[in-house]
Parts: sequence; C-alpha cells; structure tokens
Amino acid sequence: METTLEKTMKEQLWEAGEFACAYVRTALWSSTEYPFGECPCCGREALLRKLPEEKFDQELMCDAPGCGVREAQPEPMDDNYDEADLSPEALARILSDCAKFEAEQGEIIRAAIETGEVRFGPDFGAIGRAGHDFWLTRNGHGAGFWDGGWPEPMADTLTNAAKSFGGCDLYVGDDGWLYI
Repeated sequence: METTLEKTMKEQLWEAGEFACAYVRTALWSSTEYPFGECPCCGREALLRKLPEEKFDQELMCDAPGCGVREAQPEPMDDNYDEADLSPEALARILSDCAKFEAEQGEIIRAAIETGEVRFGPDFGAIGRAGHDFWLTRNGHGAGFWDGGWPEPMADTLTNAAKSFGGCDLYVGDDGWLYI
C-alpha cells in the first residue's frame, strides 16, 4: 500500500486492516517518551527528561540556565499521541512490515485462529491479536505469540517469523511526528 497525502494516517491504517491498526495501538501503548512542555521551574518549553538510573548524574528537565528541576518520568506514548501523529515514513514502514508479515504468515495465523485456542479481548479481534503480538514479539516485550495464547507449533513459527523482522522503537522527532 502506498502512502499518499490525500488520505490521513488514520484512513490509511483503517484501510490496511485490523492487523495493522492493532499493531500501531500496541506500539503506542507499549512505548514511552519523556514529556514535552512547559518546565514547571522556569516556564520554558523543553524536553522534560532525566536518566532513569539513580546511580548516574541526572540530566536537568530543561537546559535553561539555572533551572534545576529533575522530576520528569517517561509517559506511555498513547497518553499524548495517536496514529494521526505518525510520520509518513513511519506509517509506510508499518504498513510494509505488517503487509509482509501477514502475507508470509497469514495461513498460519488463520489456521491458529481456527483452532479456537487464540485468546483475544475487547480491544480487537483475533486478527488484531496477531498484530498486537507481532509488535510485542519482534521487540522482545516479554509477551507475544509464544506466551500461551497461540497453539503450538504455530506459536513457535510465528515467534521466529516476528523476531526475523528485528526490533524497532517509536520516538518523537524534533518536528513532533512519530518515527521508527
């Protein structure tokens, strides 16, 4: 599927289907970003961040001279962003990866679903569960195809296929768009 400027990010995802929509929702839900906004100390617009490890010197929330606030923590991306915030480049990669995975593993996904063993919840159906587990598995989140929701040996096949795509992360660019 080709990304076009005539269609919004949400429209393009909707057209791509439940697998890709659930993949993006899971990416946003499982990814974190330090908040951006007005520094509570000096009032300057800044990236509000610090290193999470206590043993290292902490970075200031903002780089304004004399500002010493050090309290920001990363927040789930879906608190502040949605699919409309994806950059065209990120959306193109997501659509490509999802389409490729579905094309290569669709028969196994459908066969696993037909067993009745695939568990899915209120957020999406069984195909959406596959998109959800594709994001989690490829990125090593500790849950995914292998953790009991998919029947064996299909779970192993889907896990290996997802891992072959390699990991990726969402991040916010200087322009405010989400990138991979």
